[in-house]
Amino acid sequence: MSAKDNALVAKIRVVYGKRLREKEYSELVSKKTVVDVADFLKRNTHYASAFSGVDTSSIHRGYLESILNKAYYNEYERLCKFQQLSDKPFFNFLLVRSEMRELLKAILYLNNENNDVYIRTMNAFLIKKASFDLIELAKAKNFKGLLNVIKHTPYYNILNDIRPDEDGIIPYTKCEIRLRTYYLKWMLETVNDNFDKKTKTILAQQINVQSDIINIINAYRMKTFFGGDAKDLADNSLPFYGRLSETKRNEIYEAENSKDFIKRVSKTVYGRLMENLTEDMDSMLFEKELERLQCSI
Repeated sequence: MSAKDNALVAKIRVVYGKRLREKEYSELVSKKTVVDVADFLKRNTHYASAFSGVDTSSIHRGYLESILNKAYYNEYERLCKFQQLSDKPFFNFLLVRSEMRELLKAILYLNNENNDVYIRTMNAFLIKKASFDLIELAKAKNFKGLLNVIKHTPYYNILNDIRPDEDGIIPYTKCEIRLRTYYLKWMLETVNDNFDKKTKTILAQQINVQSDIINIINAYRMKTFFGGDAKDLADNSLPFYGRLSETKRNEIYEAENSKDFIKRVSKTVYGRLMENLTEDMDSMLFEKELERLQCSI
């Protein structure tokens, strides 16, 4: 490792050392209001600097989330600039993911006829960074208006042939699957173009494993809350395979019910990695175990 690499590792360790611990999370979940959460973060955590100059006594959820997202993004940018990574396409992944999430958020509000709310929840720090105009996105009154905003971006061709139903409802899940698929394909392509063989293998495996877990989480929700059958689950899955083959994944999707779904997952490599997994656990605990696994991997 070079001296610069060692310095970067040291910086990352400092960031990691400042992370919230179980004690802080326990405090947060005991809070009654968004104001209480914001006040705790400002007074008791490393987010104090992010809340500098912010009046937490009247803060709303959208603004709080925007502050936290901005702090996260700024930390990432600082690390990239230190290592001079900004010119490498792969290291734009956080911006691409943020753009995708803004589009999905805007679609969600359009479906609920609350497009005027989007501007209050928009991550304003992206205004000068995004490849499309977020202010114009906030003004969009329907899906056609949204498409006009992104016409010059790759997202347009991804969403252009999607049609709202007769009530004007945009098929959110379809949009999400398409955007996520684009994002992951883009990541895999940039990994392949910009890294040596060993790094390509490690990053591609990580991306595909994360896709596996996202698919398990989404399929479980569809099975548990919407009674989705195997075809529904497969049609709404990301087309990537990590440590689950297509055959093995389809076996999970053929589960009769949510309990059978957990049983089938328990027999996979991911099930064996979840220390607290039991076949009779409720849906919330199962999802928490999957999310914990996702983070640890």
